[in-house]
Amino acid sequence: MRILGIDTSTKYAGVAVIEDGIILAQSTLQFMASHSEKLLPEIAHILEIMKIPLETIDYYAVTVGPGSFTGLRVGVSTVKGLAFVTGKSVIPVSTLEVIARGFPHVIYSICPILDARKKEIYSALFKWQDKRLVRIKQDSVLTPEALTEWIQEKTIFTGDGLNLYREKLAKMLRDKAIFANPIQNIPSPTIVASIGFEKVKEGNFISARDLKPLYLRKSEAEIRFG
Repeated sequence: MRILGIDTSTKYAGVAVIEDGIILAQSTLQFMASHSEKLLPEIAHILEIMKIPLETIDYYAVTVGPGSFTGLRVGVSTVKGLAFVTGKSVIPVSTLEVIARGFPHVIYSICPILDARKKEIYSALFKWQDKRLVRIKQDSVLTPEALTEWIQEKTIFTGDGLNLYREKLAKMLRDKAIFANPIQNIPSPTIVASIGFEKVKEGNFISARDLKPLYLRKSEAEIRFG
């Protein structure tokens, strides 16, 4: 089973292909231009150099949010297009779960955070239990102050929201806060694909027409113009 995983939820964009849980290819780039200008060429590049025909991709997995509104639209619309052309099913994946999965089997809780602007963050809370990543808190948009009310024990914080809120969280949480290496703050497209692999085995996939971004709140345009 081959799965193409795509992430465009932050300023980075990633593409990966796995086959039966084994990585065939992965690319992660920080795009200075719009994701819409670079994503399809990067997908085509990976498939070409690895000699993977598009028709041999069995499923598409994509981060649907939370994250950058523009990035999510690009990723979701790209996957919808590919899935419609090939007649394949898709797997929506939480950006925050992808980031949390980058810390396999740690003993602490894991709290990924992304900048949601307006002095708010996107966050959730996870913990490994019996070799499975268990969701403690749902994907939410909230203030850093409200987030600290979730934290009852030592917790690993990760995600690009740390660029803005690391010092504040350190001051409020003191020794309860453990901060990840910045290189671990980027969502991995391989993890997107691997989550997709797990969900397919459980029968959890959808048709392309049902794929939608998870914004958690309205965009500026929706607020202004309805």
